Amino acid sequence: MLKTRLLHVVIEKCEDGMFFIHATDENGTYVDPTDWKRQLFIWHQESFFGTSLSFEKHHSIEGVKVTSWELLTLLAKEGFSAMIQWEWDELGQMFLSTAYTMYEAIVKGAFSPLFAQDEQMIQWPLPSLVIDDFHDSFWEQRYNDRTFKSIVENWFQSAVEHYFQTRPELIDKINNLMSSGLSAEELTLYFDEVSFQKWLGLENDRPFKIALRLSEPEEHEDSWKLETVLRDRSFPDRLYSMNDSPGKWKPFFAEVQEEHRRWVNLFPWLKGVNGLTDELDEDQAWLFLTEASEKLHVLGVEILLPSWWMAMKDAQIAVKAKMKQTNTSYSPSFVGLNAMIDFDWRLSVNGSELSEDDFQQLIESQRKLIKLNGQWVRFDPKMIKQIQDLMQRAKKEGLTVRDIFEQELITADEEIDEDFNPKAFAKIQIELNRSIKKLIQQLTDLADIPQLSVPNKFQGHLRPYQVQGFSWLAFLRKFQFGAILADDMGLGKTIQLITYLLHVKNTIGIHTPSLIICPTSVLGNWQKEFERFAPSLKVVLHYGPNRPKGEHFDESLKDVDVILTTYGISHLDFDELSGIHWSTIAIDEAQNIKNSGTKQSRAIRKLNGEHKIALTGTPMENRLSELWSIFDFTNHGFLGTFSQFQKKYILPIEKAGTEGKIRELQSLIRPFLLRRTKQDPEVELNLPDKIEEKEYCPLTTEQASLYEQLIRDTFDQIETLSSFQRKGLILKMLNHLKQLCNHPALYLKEERPNNVVKRSHKIEKLIELLTSVLDANEGCLIFTQYIGMGRIIQETLNSHFNLDVPFLNGSMPKAKRDEYVQSFQNGEFPIFLISLKAGGTGLNLTAANHVIHFDRWWNPAVENQATDRVYRIGQSRFVHVHKFITTGTLEEKIDAMLEKKQALNDEIIQSDNWITELSNIELQDLLALS
Repeated sequence: MLKTRLLHVVIEKCEDGMFFIHATDENGTYVDPTDWKRQLFIWHQESFFGTSLSFEKHHSIEGVKVTSWELLTLLAKEGFSAMIQWEWDELGQMFLSTAYTMYEAIVKGAFSPLFAQDEQMIQWPLPSLVIDDFHDSFWEQRYNDRTFKSIVENWFQSAVEHYFQTRPELIDKINNLMSSGLSAEELTLYFDEVSFQKWLGLENDRPFKIALRLSEPEEHEDSWKLETVLRDRSFPDRLYSMNDSPGKWKPFFAEVQEEHRRWVNLFPWLKGVNGLTDELDEDQAWLFLTEASEKLHVLGVEILLPSWWMAMKDAQIAVKAKMKQTNTSYSPSFVGLNAMIDFDWRLSVNGSELSEDDFQQLIESQRKLIKLNGQWVRFDPKMIKQIQDLMQRAKKEGLTVRDIFEQELITADEEIDEDFNPKAFAKIQIELNRSIKKLIQQLTDLADIPQLSVPNKFQGHLRPYQVQGFSWLAFLRKFQFGAILADDMGLGKTIQLITYLLHVKNTIGIHTPSLIICPTSVLGNWQKEFERFAPSLKVVLHYGPNRPKGEHFDESLKDVDVILTTYGISHLDFDELSGIHWSTIAIDEAQNIKNSGTKQSRAIRKLNGEHKIALTGTPMENRLSELWSIFDFTNHGFLGTFSQFQKKYILPIEKAGTEGKIRELQSLIRPFLLRRTKQDPEVELNLPDKIEEKEYCPLTTEQASLYEQLIRDTFDQIETLSSFQRKGLILKMLNHLKQLCNHPALYLKEERPNNVVKRSHKIEKLIELLTSVLDANEGCLIFTQYIGMGRIIQETLNSHFNLDVPFLNGSMPKAKRDEYVQSFQNGEFPIFLISLKAGGTGLNLTAANHVIHFDRWWNPAVENQATDRVYRIGQSRFVHVHKFITTGTLEEKIDAMLEKKQALNDEIIQSDNWITELSNIELQDLLALS
């Protein structure tokens, strides 16, 4: 219960614009708000009778906080409990004296706005009828006080804003008005207190809505018709002109005339002889359609425009570059992705096409609205200027084949991000001629590329997919598009390139040789493959300390078809190699240039050639940057600069995994990258069950030096020995030579060898092959006849691939051996290292489909038995056998003799003894490095 029936109420203005109310009794003692809040707000609907208000503290005093609108409605309605005598402080009394007038002004819209010059704010000054409340009253002098005046004016401003917040339809109208583009000056010209009240819709007794209708010119007329029409509020479907409207509406026509006056204030060019004009010329019609109509609509005027305007209002003129057909054979006449293309301009406007001359004439006539093929078209001057600038830029840049491919290869559901492609033609639709359409069809569908005949001088047989591959290379050469042949290991990339080079020489002729750059470990392999499949091609090795330099280099190219060199030499001899425009530049194991920033990679990408080809089984090992580097070699600039490629593809794909970008990149590169795997149906059908391939590896300098020293030392002794001793020394020498061919550390019996990979190209080749095997999730057996070599291989693979590779040899207990075999068959590890003697027979290891013979056995039957651990019943995959041979050594010469012996009468050399029976001269010929 209240202790007193009199309460003194204090109102304080808070910093957040709200008001704080607290109370004291007649003695000035603080009264808890729980004793008076309910009685003060007992009839106050805006605060749900006080239930929405909570107690708050202000300057350590507890009371109630209310908004400006809540305070205004509380004081205006004075719905306080009569059980208490309410005594207000000075501010409260002043507010009470004017609250009702303020409240009436707001709910009836009897106030006008003041528009700030920044066009983002509206001020709500006190209406004149509120200010009049202070005249001739006790509060006039107090109101003139600057502080009190500011409080009252801010109270009204805040109350209006809070009131609008309670009326969503009104706040939406206010927000639309402020974002309409109307300036503060224009809004001030249009609104007064009465018009603003009607605009808000708080008071409008007119039986109709005012509308403006614009009609297009009649046939053979130039003027556009503008008329005021009235829409019946009771029957909205009914429209009347002012002359045909119901007679009872005439008393309101003065308001219509007043509205006309306001429109003319805003847009003086709407003024006619008797007020509002009823005719507009084309320029005025354009202004009305693009500017005035939208502003008048926001101001509450209904605008009726021709239906076609709304349909084409946002339409854009499509700029097209139509390619010229340069010949009647429908065969493209250009070469290279940067080749320039002739074209004519076409502009498509709502289905109507204009030539560049027609478009220029329209621009010069300065028409903005014109009828084309019975349809009205808008020519926005800003848009025309943008189109002119675009066409001018495009002409200066020129249209290239690359522009066409970028537009055509990206699928329709992928949007081209113009932020990454600043070229003008990225924004222009390119219309293809028949020859380009046919070319793109061929590039996107391998089956459409013409199949070539295998050259007569090719010594061998190509499988169908290999014929398709070399035909693809030749097709891309025709247009100087670089190629990446990325077939799986074992599918014959080398043989396809050799066939291609034969085809080029036989059909086109060459003025300069072709250049092949490869790892040192496969130099010998390339030499042997050329000798075997294309002996008619003259191949020269550019390698070693005595290779020709300077003028001698140019002389060495005479009558040469192919130059073979290594990645290291290509950088060291860049001056010589870059001075030649090569017929073809091919890089084998192209992942060697994957790091685009290295000197070697930059040097190779700068070499000049008629056609560039990259061979790789792994075009992208880890990152997209590797793909960019290889593409920058084969088709420089096609994927943009590295920075552009990084923003457009690397970041969205590697960081965010954006599928759309993945599909877009695949579409772009597909015509220039051919990848077939052994699992592809068309490849699998053409593969034998087993392919045996010889991997030729040269000796390192260290190996060659030790090799020659060993032979010299042996022959220094051999003359003085008996026949029995001679045989023993030769067999010992043969064993040491085979060890040397594997690795110098094996021959030197080093316990902890250093630089293992660099000292033997066999080890380099092993790592290359196993990288491909692991990438394809395949299995591999490695056979060696030396326990020491097995240990070296084990440690090397552990450090390089972080793999624990088991080594099955004679010292392994049977139980452990059986456990490893079962684990390998179960796929628990991908690489199995096996001693030839311990694992050459009796094992079933069909989980592998690669077999590597790291060193050669003189008896082919032993090797075949080892291979049959994989190639046997239960094997469901293609088996690839790799036989490592060091070039120029005993290994290569013995291999050649074995091939010849088998080819003649299928006899097998069963042991090494036949070598010991050779004469010293024959032995020297067999053993000498070549």
